[in-house]
Amino acid sequence: MLILAVGYVSSAPVASNSLDHQLQRERRQIDLTVSAEHDDKDDETELALEAIAGLWSSADSRTKIDGSARVVHRTNAMQTGTGNTSYTARLHLHHDYKSNA
Repeated sequence: MLILAVGYVSSAPVASNSLDHQLQRERRQIDLTVSAEHDDKDDETELALEAIAGLWSSADSRTKIDGSARVVHRTNAMQTGTGNTSYTARLHLHHDYKSNA
C-alpha cells in the first residue's frame, strides 16, 4: 500500500520600501511530497517527506541552483526501538553553455 500527497508552497511578496527593497525576497515555489508505504511481507513501514525548490536563477535563466531535502523514517515490527531515520540534502548547479545567437 502506498499513500502519496503532493503540494507546493510559495513565499508571499514583500513590501518595497527602501530597506525591504535592498533585502527583497524572491518568490519561490517549494514542492512538498509526503508518502507512506507499508510492506506486509517484511512488516515494515516507511514514511517520507521531500521538499524541492528552485533557489536561484540568473537574469538570463542560463544558470540555476536548485535544492532538495528528504527525510525517510523506517520502522519494522520485528525490531525494538524507534526505527531508523535518514536525511538527505542536495544542491544542483546547472549552467546552459549554449549561446543565445
